[in-house]
Amino acid sequence: MKNAACLIALALTPCLAQVKDPARLLSDDALLKTPSELVVAPSKTSTVYRASKGEWQFNLHSYLAYFDGKFWAMWSSGRVDEDSPTQLIRYSTSKDGHTWSESQILAPDPDGPEGPGRWIARGIYVDRGKLFALTAYVAGRVQKPNRIEFWHGLRLMRYVWSGSEWKDAGLYLDDCMNNYPPQMVGGKLFMSCRDSYRLTYAALAAPSPSPKWQRTSLPGTSDAKFNEPSSYQATDGSIHMIIRDGARSKHLLRSVSRDNGATFSEPVQTNYPDATSKNFTGRLSNGWYYLINNPNQTSRDPLAISFSRDGWSFGHPLAIRKGAPPRRFAGQFKGSGSIQYPHAIEHNRSLWVIYSTNKEDIEISEFKIADFKLAK
Repeated sequence: MKNAACLIALALTPCLAQVKDPARLLSDDALLKTPSELVVAPSKTSTVYRASKGEWQFNLHSYLAYFDGKFWAMWSSGRVDEDSPTQLIRYSTSKDGHTWSESQILAPDPDGPEGPGRWIARGIYVDRGKLFALTAYVAGRVQKPNRIEFWHGLRLMRYVWSGSEWKDAGLYLDDCMNNYPPQMVGGKLFMSCRDSYRLTYAALAAPSPSPKWQRTSLPGTSDAKFNEPSSYQATDGSIHMIIRDGARSKHLLRSVSRDNGATFSEPVQTNYPDATSKNFTGRLSNGWYYLINNPNQTSRDPLAISFSRDGWSFGHPLAIRKGAPPRRFAGQFKGSGSIQYPHAIEHNRSLWVIYSTNKEDIEISEFKIADFKLAK
């Protein structure tokens, strides 16, 4: 009788059995009970940039794109410490994804090593046949009455590749620390951002060379605990933000929009373990979604990937890399034996994942999608 009633009511409203649970991001809690024992997916790994003593020993926030027959990588680079006044943006290119050119400067230190300003890499992407790079300018931290402005002077800037050099394309969005380049959702550009106080909001704009962004705050973001979201659109049209928990629950959070990003639900803690680090999500050309994070709650090792048919619950976890070497150089916020901050693109039937090892070296791993053994 209950099933019959459910079928009758389905035309009017979804049955409880049909309602997806935002808290259930991992299909089975047992899958990531011991992340260190995950099978490592077959791959080919190469170095994009290797830090050297006395040079640029901090390297993080790496991103990847494919343009004009080449892979393009960009990342933040500093002398010793993370978020230091010396921080600038580097880039490198490769025809095959494994042999990389000597790095060059995309955006130099904005005010010299003595000034407070720095750059933070925010994404490289192709739009309307042009290659763009996003960089966030920050002028340090400022104590204000009853609160701290963590990213004083924050503004998201855009550079464009001219064919021979990077040119400053001006302000892209004021007071925005995005995490990944904009994506198309419901015919509009969509990005998640944090403001200078690290409060999270969604930004929407009609596609344009100079977008006019509309902002919507994420519910419950009265403090800075919702960090570094990644996002994707599930098969049912809902948009999902997968969020690092700054309150250190050691689990990923999720917020869902059912109106193409105009509004989002208050983030909920999921059952997906996390070391409290940056995650990345995407969708393969075969229709499977993927989620990359550090599921070991005590260490940013391993870096792992899991998969979902519908974008609601993920399973089939594999390690991307594990057994990180010890760090070579000391520095602020640089834990030893860490593999973190992934970004990925699909190209030529492979998933290419770029990341930082020990916040020193930028590395890339190529995974043949067929080797994931995902059902068709």
